[in-house]
This record gives sequence, C-alpha cells and structure tokens, in this order.
Amino acid sequence: MNNLIRRSLLNQINLNRAGQKFRQSIGLARSGNEEGPLHDLPDFHYANGDLPAPTDKQKKWIKARINEAKILNEIVNDVETQRNKVIGAIKTLEENAINKSIQNKKQKKMQKDTLFEKKNE
Repeated sequence: MNNLIRRSLLNQINLNRAGQKFRQSIGLARSGNEEGPLHDLPDFHYANGDLPAPTDKQKKWIKARINEAKILNEIVNDVETQRNKVIGAIKTLEENAINKSIQNKKQKKMQKDTLFEKKNE
C-alpha cells in the first residue's frame, strides 16, 4: 500500500513539472504564470469600470518591468552608438584605402609616362 501511494505521489509531482525543462531551455520562466498580464494586472474591475488599487506585489512587478525596460533601452542605445562608430571607422578606412590605391595608380602611371618619355628621347 505504501508503495502504491509513493508511486502516485511521484507521478503527480512529475506531472506538475510538465514543460518546465522546455520552458527553461528556451529562456522562459519555470512555469507559464510567473510573468505577463495574468500575473501583473488586477483580476477584476468594478461595475462602473474602475480598476481596484494595485497591490504591493503588483506595484513591485510594475517597477521591475519599468526598470527592465529602461535597462534594455540603455543597452540598445549603447549598441547603436557603438555600431555607428564602427561603421564610421570602416567607411573612413575604406575611403583611405581607395584614395591610396588611386594615388598609387597615378604614381605608377606617371612613372611609366616618364620612362617612356626618356626612352623616346
């Protein structure tokens, strides 16, 4: 009898964890109800349409979401500025390389012209 109870409890525990590994492997929360509107927003509204005052937990989650958004926006801005700097540096390097190749071609042409002129004289 004890063995049967243990098996049923173990099966219930494993069923409760269904999908946990998959969700964590793709970077989501352990269970599907830890984040999102079902967790953050109030469960009801009054008959006139007013929402109840947010609870302390809801306020905490709202602040956390705002802070996460600010941090992500700062990171995106930093990446964009660094990207623009790198693109500018690459463009100047390309322009310098093009200018150098043009100058080298002009110098070679001048050298050939002077050599042909000396030979013709």
